[in-house]
Amino acid sequence: FFDFFCEKNILKHCIEILGQKCEKSVKVQVIQSLSILLQNTHSETAVFYLLSNNYINDLIVHKFDFSDEGLLAYYISFLKTLSLKLNP
Repeated sequence: FFDFFCEKNILKHCIEILGQKCEKSVKVQVIQSLSILLQNTHSETAVFYLLSNNYINDLIVHKFDFSDEGLLAYYISFLKTLSLKLNP
């Protein structure tokens, strides 16, 4: 699965979705999915791929509407997952 994910550059498409005008639930799903992917990635090569092309940076600096507490909770969860992956 991860090979297909990399080959088709799905991470880029996920980040592009955040820049589009869409429902907050879609943005929550993107954050949640990337958080799950990152959390369940155990290969150093896979983690390097996820972090090497600045898409995760784009997600971190994206201007989300944090008035939605659900979105905020998933964003914080994503940041926590990322920090735990960097500092096991």
